[in-house]
Amino acid sequence: MSGFYKAFSGLALFVSIPVLIHYLGNTSYGVWVLVFTLFQWVLLMDFGLSSVLKTKIPELQHTGNTDLINAYVKSTYKICGYIATGIFLLFVLLFAVLDVKNLLNIDFDSGFVIKLFLLNIFFFCLNFVLNTHKALFVSVHKGKFAEQSIAVTQVSFLLLLIVTTHCFPETAIETKLYLVSFVNGFVSLLINLIYTVYFFKSEKFSLKTKLETPKEYLNSIYRLGMKYMAIQVGGLLLFSSDNYILAYFFGPKEIVPYEVVSKYFQFPLMILLAGMAPLWSKFTKHYLERDAIWIKDAFRKFNYFFIAVLIGIIVFTVLARPVMGIWISKDFNPPLLLLIFVAVMTALRIFTAFYGYFFNGIGNLRSYLLLLSGSVLIKLPLSYLFIKLDFGISSVVIASSCCLLIWSFVQPMEAYKIVSDLKKHE
Repeated sequence: MSGFYKAFSGLALFVSIPVLIHYLGNTSYGVWVLVFTLFQWVLLMDFGLSSVLKTKIPELQHTGNTDLINAYVKSTYKICGYIATGIFLLFVLLFAVLDVKNLLNIDFDSGFVIKLFLLNIFFFCLNFVLNTHKALFVSVHKGKFAEQSIAVTQVSFLLLLIVTTHCFPETAIETKLYLVSFVNGFVSLLINLIYTVYFFKSEKFSLKTKLETPKEYLNSIYRLGMKYMAIQVGGLLLFSSDNYILAYFFGPKEIVPYEVVSKYFQFPLMILLAGMAPLWSKFTKHYLERDAIWIKDAFRKFNYFFIAVLIGIIVFTVLARPVMGIWISKDFNPPLLLLIFVAVMTALRIFTAFYGYFFNGIGNLRSYLLLLSGSVLIKLPLSYLFIKLDFGISSVVIASSCCLLIWSFVQPMEAYKIVSDLKKHE
């Protein structure tokens, strides 16, 4: 069901991209991508608290400690509120100090650029807190509702975007960027609020508890959370920094072909990652029960399933240009090298994500962090090297693929070793 809802999200995303490109134009769409990508990062800057929810709540349910669950959830919301306030103030300070316009090669007035960024950071900070419901749904093994909320948000944004393009077709480009930002922020805020209320009513959790989460327990959560945050930030630097690298070397307009090709392959990636997301808490449950047979069986099934994934991605790559000709425009013709390497990177991301869910679920993050740290350190030098070798906008994808290739060998070996040791100590 998570994958099913993610398919709806992907379809809405597919349709919204040509609508945005037509409404904003290539250069302004590139600016919107830079703004949107930056503040997507904010949603993950929660010191790993949302990730810890997926691991700790199944543990607490396993011991039947309902009161501590309510106290823990309440503490999470309070801390997220403090973090959101801090992030907003930090960005206000950064925009006062940094020349964002020149740093990202944005061809607009500096005052407008700052206002556009501040409008988006305001909405993203509010959604930062309300987004907690997604991790809560996953933690109680109802991840389909987390993906359902995303699907409803994407479809609602698309519908309101179409209305906006028809009601305000000839306004100034600055006004169009303001309108798109407001529609995106408002829709996300409303849907997140509705699903947050639904979670607490359906799961009988309560924020009214007077029990305080023990400091010792919170400290252990913070320690684990910082590791998860390091993984989140590292993942963002590895996969979501590409737009900024390309903007710096080639300008916002050149982001468009990369963005379109990435979004095309993001469709199967979104569906499969959403379908696998509930495995995080499942791995936690079976690891606590020392059920090595179930875990090894999950590994085996996925490895066979991945063969079908590879075949699907090959077909997806062959159909890419004809589909994009219909989807974007008949004149849109992305570089073949870009198509091939984004396809390779997509396959490697799916493979490594599965084993990533295992490491996250059992809280064994040391090797994962080492791999990620090494990849982040070599990503920019590798991208620069391939740019100098005239691989153009494909350079960033080639660099990421090189990193993930190493992951695809190291992660399975480490995972099987952990499960084998688990079986020995039964």
